[in-house]
Amino acid sequence: MIEERKFAIRILAPVHIGCDEVYDPTGFVIDEGASMLHAFDPIDFFKSLPQQDKDRLAAICAKGSIESIIELYKFMKGRRFDGHRTSICGGFLDNYRKTLSIPVNDRRRIQQELNNFTIARTAFNPTTHIPYIPGSAVKGALRTAYLNGRQSLKKLPRDKYSALRARGANQLEQDLLDGGSFASDPFRLLKVSDFHPLGPCRTKIVYAVNEKKKPSQFPACGHPQTLEVIEPGSVFVGTIQVLQPLAREVIKTPLTEQSLFESAGFFYGREKAREDAELSEADLPCLQMDDLAGALPLRIGRHSGSESLTIEGQRNIRIMQGGGRPATWSSKGATTFWMAAESSSGYRKSALRPFGWAALGELSAEMAARIENQNDVKTTELAPIGHEAEPAALQKPVPATPPAPVEEIWADAYVGFDAGGGGILRAIAKDGSKKAELRGREKALAVSAEPLHKKLFEGKKSVPKASVTVRKISEKIHEIVRVDVAAS
Repeated sequence: MIEERKFAIRILAPVHIGCDEVYDPTGFVIDEGASMLHAFDPIDFFKSLPQQDKDRLAAICAKGSIESIIELYKFMKGRRFDGHRTSICGGFLDNYRKTLSIPVNDRRRIQQELNNFTIARTAFNPTTHIPYIPGSAVKGALRTAYLNGRQSLKKLPRDKYSALRARGANQLEQDLLDGGSFASDPFRLLKVSDFHPLGPCRTKIVYAVNEKKKPSQFPACGHPQTLEVIEPGSVFVGTIQVLQPLAREVIKTPLTEQSLFESAGFFYGREKAREDAELSEADLPCLQMDDLAGALPLRIGRHSGSESLTIEGQRNIRIMQGGGRPATWSSKGATTFWMAAESSSGYRKSALRPFGWAALGELSAEMAARIENQNDVKTTELAPIGHEAEPAALQKPVPATPPAPVEEIWADAYVGFDAGGGGILRAIAKDGSKKAELRGREKALAVSAEPLHKKLFEGKKSVPKASVTVRKISEKIHEIVRVDVAAS
């Protein structure tokens, strides 16, 4: 019997995992003084009311009109009832007060405001109302990373799958995984449990707002959304198992833990570097990750970015145009970011936060024992995948700043520039074992020696031999710092 291994997910950025549930107006009250939403079972709340209030509430609900919803909010205002609590951002509280001030006979304005007042819940246990991370979300993130690794290895042509239209995505996955059915899919043998919170789990009501990646005279067309998110610092625990097939001929390329976790570390590490470069170009704040100390970056939940959900080299991302114009499709990437904000408009861009980032690490034997004994563990530093953390490391706080980046020089490296997608400068070490890149034409010009500009940016757009200084971001990810003429 294969032993289950426990893993932990530490939330690094706001995470919302959709579950098709919203906060019902009869199931919550707002504590304006504490900036908290208290959610509860509407039936329990109704039972607690005196008969006069029961009759009044029943009469409001019986109306079933748009106007009656405002009456309902006003009825609930100021009441107290124990239940699940979640913080609310300042902008939501302002909109709540604004909604309550609408005259009951102003139907048009009520409709407009209520459309902005739907609060999407993150996935939660219906009995305890405590959030959790579905195993399907974790498995999906690992699968996307693995498929990207297979595509970089097999380099399947894009035209073949785009011509298949709706069937193309399924056929692509089958070809990348060397399978053709459920029985031959290697991910059939990946078992991922739901991840449940370890210690306190903080949630908050925030806005998801849309910002363009490149300056434009037109604003981004995505309407603000009101979401409940899991706040950074929360830790979730679950299990991950990679089983071995009983008959190797059924699954041609079996999954291994090493290939699964290495592909996740490489893909999401590269995506983080790409996103940081694009956020910087758009003058938007990047997520400052702590030192992961061997844990893997992971991206889960809504608004994780189309690039983190698709296969590079096979992308076909829908781009909404707004103004009634038909959508277009991009093979490069999205043209906007979805960011977490404290208000739906008039926000400071410097206060925005990306969605979805987390760290996946293996639990040590000591911490696993503490979980089994139901001891409350408030904080944790995740152990590196495949290694057991020293007990002392579990007590240390996560470093506030990452260690100094490691730089190295690649002599006689190949350097090329791709003008598409805003420009990408790429370098390959002489022996072909390592690669590095830098996104953005202006940044590429700034780090490249002037004698190389004509070849890289005007001519053939490649230099067969150059001296390249790179910054090591992780074991497999490097960022170009400087490109100089090769030593003679």
